[in-house]
Amino acid sequence: MKRFKRFIPVIGIAGMAALILLVPLMGACGGNGNGTPTATSSPTTTQSPTGTKKTVITIGNHTDLTGVAAIAMETVNLGVDDIVRYYNENNLIPGIQVEVIKYDGQADPSKNVPGWQWLKERGADVIVAWFPFLAISLQPLAEKDKIPLFVAQAPSELVKTPGYLFLTAPRLEDQAWNLIKWIMENDWDWRTKGPAKIGGAVGDTDGYQPALDTLKKYAEMHPEQATWVGGYTLPTSGFQWGTAVEALKDCDYIFPLNLFPFFAKDYATAGYSKAKLIGTDSHMGWYEIVTDMKLWPKIDGMILITQSEWWGEDADYMNLSMELINKYHPGSAKEIMAAGHSYNSIANGMMILESIKNAAAKVGPENVDSQAIYEGAQEIKIVFDGLQRFSFSPTKRTAPDRLAIYKTDSTNKTNVRVSEWFPIEPAPE
Repeated sequence: MKRFKRFIPVIGIAGMAALILLVPLMGACGGNGNGTPTATSSPTTTQSPTGTKKTVITIGNHTDLTGVAAIAMETVNLGVDDIVRYYNENNLIPGIQVEVIKYDGQADPSKNVPGWQWLKERGADVIVAWFPFLAISLQPLAEKDKIPLFVAQAPSELVKTPGYLFLTAPRLEDQAWNLIKWIMENDWDWRTKGPAKIGGAVGDTDGYQPALDTLKKYAEMHPEQATWVGGYTLPTSGFQWGTAVEALKDCDYIFPLNLFPFFAKDYATAGYSKAKLIGTDSHMGWYEIVTDMKLWPKIDGMILITQSEWWGEDADYMNLSMELINKYHPGSAKEIMAAGHSYNSIANGMMILESIKNAAAKVGPENVDSQAIYEGAQEIKIVFDGLQRFSFSPTKRTAPDRLAIYKTDSTNKTNVRVSEWFPIEPAPE
């Protein structure tokens, strides 16, 4: 088992299209996807400043540079570029020089497959993608072309049969199951108060339906602990949540849409305050809006389940992050941190880089190819701060091994961890 004391684990990126960040956009390599592609069928070599020849391995980043999610993706792309730079500068994969090329998919589903072809024709040995709709389109291509595909979000059915798709975030079903289980064991005294009333209101573009389904399933399986009031899906773009607010006004816990400040505002404006909001680390990306809307007192004690530490914690997880920010972007820490967990894309990059490192150690740097990277990915085990937190195996395609619970602190406008890092209990099928 390998021990990476200073590495940050993987984070899933979801629902960020409207998040405004002030981080410089990293320039795309290889143009904007409109040029004439040049195929690369075997590893190329480059010469290091010391004169040593290195094999060039290419990561293809299927991202958004100019579309509706471009501003939000700036910090995500930044993190990938930074961790690759860090590995190269510190020679963490002897004999290998890693490069990143980007395809501007513009968060447009019609560009899913053309983006894959564009990256493949330019020599991508492994591809990383961020949105669930990309995973659905690209997974069959990954299996056909035998190119490892690392995705931040994907429907659970895509990883039931182990293949070339690797999911770097926990399944929503598992997050929701472990969240409500922790609440029933630690936050709600159902033995005294009776079953908690639970409901949800999500956006039609969130992809959060699996979470609502799991919360409902928990209530059905444990009626003495929880009662499912209902789940509501409304247009995210409408920013009108009055109907759901009224339907859920008597709940003790509400799972809101990803862009949750708008629900919190409508809930508070209607005069309600009974429910605690609950969610995942994706909800943590919207605190600037919470501040702008003066909603911190209204979300105090919001319960969130996450796979990564929050800013300011003294942990290996955060220390590398701050090291990279201070080294590569001095003076930009505030802007990067304002993006919530988006910069933890360095961990998505790390998972790929460790796969390449495993491959190089097994077959030699000069022989690393997509198949060797695929095999190397299945041997990853990441332990830091004394705990194994992430791994893949021949049968395991979802990276996280542990989660933790945080609560919002309205006084200090931050998150506070209230649990240890506990093993993930898989949600029942």
